[in-house]
Amino acid sequence: MSIQYFEPTASAEKIAAATRKDGGAVVTGLASNDIVDAVSSELRGYFDTQGHKSRNDFTGHKTNRCHVVLGESPTSIELIAHDKLMAVADEILLPHCESYQIGSITAIEVNPGQKVQDLHRDDSMYPLEVPGMETQISCMWALTDFTEENGATRIVPGSHRNISSGEYADPSHSEPAVMPKGSALFYLGSTWHGAGENRSNDSRIGLINTYSLGWLRQEVNQYLNVPVDLVHGMDERMRRLLGYTTHYMLGGPLGKYFGTDTAFVDKGNYAKLYRPLPNEPEVEA
Repeated sequence: MSIQYFEPTASAEKIAAATRKDGGAVVTGLASNDIVDAVSSELRGYFDTQGHKSRNDFTGHKTNRCHVVLGESPTSIELIAHDKLMAVADEILLPHCESYQIGSITAIEVNPGQKVQDLHRDDSMYPLEVPGMETQISCMWALTDFTEENGATRIVPGSHRNISSGEYADPSHSEPAVMPKGSALFYLGSTWHGAGENRSNDSRIGLINTYSLGWLRQEVNQYLNVPVDLVHGMDERMRRLLGYTTHYMLGGPLGKYFGTDTAFVDKGNYAKLYRPLPNEPEVEA
């Protein structure tokens, strides 16, 4: 079994179907070189001065990471809220929630000499497994070319169907997501994957975004991780992705807000979804 590759013109339905079938799929050339180069340039200073602070046995001792991407790279929004990415996430997640949200945003630079990363699942923080329901989907953007030599992300095709969170995937069954700069690897939260070994003389840089069901707690607290001043300048879609909205459930909306500062509230969605409970005052949106 191998992951499938698609052109940017492929429909979100086809990309999502392949992702469900194999655990992951690649769309080549989805973002322009100008955008990915701008994101890389904006992250360069952080990688050089702060990126080493997240190093450990799992993340890698020759790998730089940035967990405050939106604060360092304004251009990254073009990738985080990319239309095709959102359409694929709609296909995977919306059958199981009213809306979804960003779970985490991490930029990763794998430097020469970095050994292979242990295979893992991105959804392992959620203690539930429901057949047919994914709690999240991830997208790895290639900000540089991803090759087998420079540590392209490796996934285990089919592992989302055959291996539970309590088992371990066989590294010999993993496949590198080789793709040119500007491409995107979509993979399920339940798919086993990990960074490959960088045997080249150059670093490879990726931007990994995860999106989770709206009724789950986000992996990273975006309200604290993203500076408030930046949120003021974001459009409605980005505010909703960061969690500034309600999520309607049978007992009422999750994320209710009774304060007076509505600067960040998605007013239209809040008004539409809000269902006052008995003896609960109406809320003006």
